[in-house]
Amino acid sequence: MKSAAERFQGVFAFVVTPTRDDGDELDLSGLRRFIDFQIESGVDGITVFGSTGGIGSFSEAERQKVIETAVSHIDGRVPLVAGTGAIQTAESIRLSKFAAEVGADAVLVVPISYWPLTEDELYGHYEAISKAVQIPVGIYNNPGTTGIDIKPALIARIAEIDNVGFVKESSGDVTRVTAIAERTRGSLSILNGNDAGTPAAIAAGVHGWFAGSCSIMPKLCVELFHLGTRKKDMGALRRAFAPMYPICEFMGLKGYIRVAHAACDILGHPMGQPRRPIRSLDAADRETLTQLLAEAGLCARPASPS
Repeated sequence: MKSAAERFQGVFAFVVTPTRDDGDELDLSGLRRFIDFQIESGVDGITVFGSTGGIGSFSEAERQKVIETAVSHIDGRVPLVAGTGAIQTAESIRLSKFAAEVGADAVLVVPISYWPLTEDELYGHYEAISKAVQIPVGIYNNPGTTGIDIKPALIARIAEIDNVGFVKESSGDVTRVTAIAERTRGSLSILNGNDAGTPAAIAAGVHGWFAGSCSIMPKLCVELFHLGTRKKDMGALRRAFAPMYPICEFMGLKGYIRVAHAACDILGHPMGQPRRPIRSLDAADRETLTQLLAEAGLCARPASPS
């Protein structure tokens, strides 16, 4: 495994970006509190501006504020990965350089584009970003939200760049884990990004988990990952995941960001609204989520209608 890959193992929380004023303003004090909650829950790292964090909803200057605040507040307690994906390569480079300058441990780059990108265009995007910074660069494959599927052969090609160290694989196809490991000869750290498929991904040999559901149930996520990777008790892992799965499935159906914001509110650490046009869950979906959280032992059961 590359030196650029070694720190990126275990559970990395994909945190929501807290807001005020109906999503119009950043809530940096809320971000600090939420980071502390995640670290106290045992996560191995923090990621800002993943899908759950509303990447694409904030300006470049706002993203810089969040990245700098997170780095400063974490103060080396765990690694901080900054999501620096953008439509323009130049913007991704600026954000990645900024993240490196303020002390982020790595950047995670999801390709964002209106037009479908060719493999050469994707390679050139990652090559330019990687050449601009010295810190590790992660590949983020999330075809469900981006419409761009970075397949194992292209991941292996990009992985030949020295400081490309890890990949977040969110396609939901667990065979990708084996294919990536084989094609990269084990040089990358492979992290699961499809929460509902976590047990299968662990069984396939992922090194870590970029978990959007950490914004909802970080302790359960950490315990689950340890059952599968440290204790290697797959029976216990399946039993532990049974009440978590409906929440993860609901996140996939309704959108990680909507469910995460709603769940944080239900569980007593409100993070505000996602930025428009995205909204949190409607009343019916919120009631369903409350029931799922209760069944997982995370909150009290909702009162039955009289």
